[in-house]
Amino acid sequence: MTIIFDQQTLESDRNFLKIVEERFIHIFDVFNEGLFYMDEFGSMVFYNKGFYEKLGINAGQISLEQWLELVHPLDREKLSMQVDAHIATINTRVTTTYRVRKPNGQYIWIEGIAMTKKAEHGHYMVGSHRDISERKLMESYIHQVAFHDNASGMANRAHLLLDIENSVRTTDSCASICYIQIEDIKSYLNQYGSELVDGLVEKLLQTLSHLPSPNSVVYRVHDDSFAILIHDECSIKTLQNYAKLLMQTYHESVIEEGQYLGSNISIGLYPCIDPVHSAEEILRKAARTCQYASEQNKDRVAVYTEKTQYAVDRYFFIEQGLKSALEKQTLSVKFQPIIDAKSSKIVSFESLVRWRSKEFGEIYPDEFIPVAEKKGLIVELGYQVFAKACEFIKNYRDRYQNQVRVNVNVSVLQLMNSEFPTRIKAMADEAGVAPEFIILELTETFILDNNQTAIAPLDTLRELGFALSLDDFGSGYSSLNSFFDLPMTQIKIDKSMAWKTLTNRSSQEYLKFLISMCHENKIEMVVEGIENAKMRDFFSEIGIDYLQGYWFSKPLSVASASRYSLC
Repeated sequence: MTIIFDQQTLESDRNFLKIVEERFIHIFDVFNEGLFYMDEFGSMVFYNKGFYEKLGINAGQISLEQWLELVHPLDREKLSMQVDAHIATINTRVTTTYRVRKPNGQYIWIEGIAMTKKAEHGHYMVGSHRDISERKLMESYIHQVAFHDNASGMANRAHLLLDIENSVRTTDSCASICYIQIEDIKSYLNQYGSELVDGLVEKLLQTLSHLPSPNSVVYRVHDDSFAILIHDECSIKTLQNYAKLLMQTYHESVIEEGQYLGSNISIGLYPCIDPVHSAEEILRKAARTCQYASEQNKDRVAVYTEKTQYAVDRYFFIEQGLKSALEKQTLSVKFQPIIDAKSSKIVSFESLVRWRSKEFGEIYPDEFIPVAEKKGLIVELGYQVFAKACEFIKNYRDRYQNQVRVNVNVSVLQLMNSEFPTRIKAMADEAGVAPEFIILELTETFILDNNQTAIAPLDTLRELGFALSLDDFGSGYSSLNSFFDLPMTQIKIDKSMAWKTLTNRSSQEYLKFLISMCHENKIEMVVEGIENAKMRDFFSEIGIDYLQGYWFSKPLSVASASRYSLC
């Protein structure tokens, strides 16, 4: 009797559990995720009927091959390999993402998470599927914003850096960068607005539709700068030819529409980029080469190679290091003697700024003075040289009890500064130096251009007591008519004109006439660039007052110059 009761109880429990199992399985219908089980033979059983019906799966069981048929062709092989690798493990969890086709032909993104377990006949897998299409859409939007230019939709600087990183790290090919910049586009934007700039950019993009190789991508790095990452190996000659064609095509397309502003571009080529450098450094070198091409190369194309990289690096060291040198006051001033042509004695000095760096050694004035003018540093540079000139005059006077004159070069930008005359007068007063012992050298081309803005400060400077010298006379267009209307006290003949005078009869007669006119107007004459005894004798004999050049002395340090007595 007890046995019969126990059998009835077990049967009742089995029936109850069967009912619970049949009903409990519907709890998965309330989940947003689909659940699945795949046995060791590749049969898949799905739970949560509503989730899988969206994919056109109405049966509760399909094979792995049938599931893979729904997967996007670009993801199918990868997923199959991942499943094969995963099913061979035990108790490991793997997450994958891929696209699955809906009955209407559209694809949704699925995130699959699965765990492997061991069974009698092999390994089985349990896991879940989740629709992550909205997340992928947001990721795509974020990627678009982060890696594409808002205005043009082109891949941007961040995208380029990522692609450079991938290129140099994942391939053995010799990738190159072509960096392109529309010249002066920022000034056009300020003066003429965005319509002109947009037109120039459109012309350049049309030009860039012709690429140097099929495996090339164009990026918009800045508003005025574009880059082409060329994944295929290209010779330097091929890149140079492409750059020249690019410049010509762009220029002609702009000119055709009667537009001359912005018709030029500069191009920096970085062939076979060095994988040792970071992507940031690689792009920086390409951009610097482009800027170097704009400012130093007549054809506006420069190649970053072993031959040119020193020049490019030196140029940008000057651009970046000059401000620091001025702040730390590490520039030095040397003094070149100016000699009396009759007595051959030193009568004055010219102050010449010099810069010696640890990285590049001696950096010459014709390298850093234009940079100082472009970067707005020339005014501060001028004040520092002026201060050192005043200090030299004071120390010389204290040492020899004798006054010495010093010529100080003045930039046009200094002269245009309304505070310049009063500022240098105050500096001279503070140093205890009378302005009459300071000769300010001014550029010929600007002063003789009848520029009233430049001429006005000259009268102020003369009234304050400073002597004025016209520097490099003869290097450009020289007008004597305007010169004698200026409050000048000295004129310096340019080296090129001096050398021409030695062999050209007409130039000799012109110089003699100029000497006569200057003496009549009580204006001193100095000839620069004296390099031998013949030049010294020639200019002394025709009546030049003072001579200057390496024949007498190179520019001297303060200590060396201070040893020369005027007596």
